[in-house]
Amino acid sequence: MPEWTDVADADELPEGGRVCVTAAGGSLVVLRVKDDVYAIANTCPHAGRPLEEGEVRGLTITCPYHGYAYNLRNGRNLDYPDVEPPVKTYAARIEGGRVQVSIDAATA
Repeated sequence: MPEWTDVADADELPEGGRVCVTAAGGSLVVLRVKDDVYAIANTCPHAGRPLEEGEVRGLTITCPYHGYAYNLRNGRNLDYPDVEPPVKTYAARIEGGRVQVSIDAATA
């Protein structure tokens, strides 16, 4: 069973919003797209730069430094999926007015 960690108040994450938090021993970007919440490591696997200011379109975030795009659901690099590693993703939810991330459920 996953262990959930509170990372923010749900009011801090309106639809289309994002917050950068510290959890899992590092920096995470937590985003709300419609009714769903996604959490990814705040580090682009391509060059180690932060993703927090990346452009979000639908379920894609694009690194503001090199333009690599990543799927928010599974972290997959959409430009070079066969050669570039995915960004680490985490299960996320809103429960009891709090944004929570499951550190145990990390992928990639």
